[in-house]
Amino acid sequence: MSAYNIAFQYATPHGVLTTVHIPDSPDPVPERVLATLPSEEAEFARTLRAYRQVSFVGGRIALRHAAAQLGVDPPPILPDDRGAPVLPAAISGSISHKRTMAVGMVGQARNGTLGVDLEDYAPARLSIAASVLTPEEIAVVEALPEARRWIALLTRFSIKESVYKAIDPYVHRYVGFQEAHVEPDLEGGAEVTLRLERQEKQEGPFRVDARYRWLHGQLLTSVRIRPA
Repeated sequence: MSAYNIAFQYATPHGVLTTVHIPDSPDPVPERVLATLPSEEAEFARTLRAYRQVSFVGGRIALRHAAAQLGVDPPPILPDDRGAPVLPAAISGSISHKRTMAVGMVGQARNGTLGVDLEDYAPARLSIAASVLTPEEIAVVEALPEARRWIALLTRFSIKESVYKAIDPYVHRYVGFQEAHVEPDLEGGAEVTLRLERQEKQEGPFRVDARYRWLHGQLLTSVRIRPA
């Protein structure tokens, strides 16, 4: 499990996913690792500190390897004014990370924009329910056996995080947890109903395709959005 090396890579219905090991440490990223990035990316990384630098570098390595599987060698991938990675027009991509893993997903832009999220499923934090679930979602989760409630909550939370990333290129604003209603199925998919609060500004309608997958100790979700 060498830091900044690829953990695994595979194709998904939304695009190519690459995962990269990152150290659970605020120590600076070694120069030998920074040297593998384009110079502008490396220079930007040097302006970051501690875990922000670690996650930035891990995310860029993951995103670049995913893009390479589509035959794309992106120019320096810097963040836009909302923090999202700026990619060539032909592709869409998204990044997420936790303590020891960074993930990047890349797909063809003609199929829609992407959002990806990675979550540890321990420890359980049921107290966040009121902040991240709609009243209807809370009722569904509370009706489940106690042992299933946290996983049901986490799946909805993570899919909403992916929705936020995927829809941002269209609406250019924060989309709150109450603006999406999520109903996961038992086969790795979910129905997402958007309830965008700025309908008067003609946000949407959108088609949303959501997926989830359990990894070892972690949950990975991805969302693809395109205009309906």
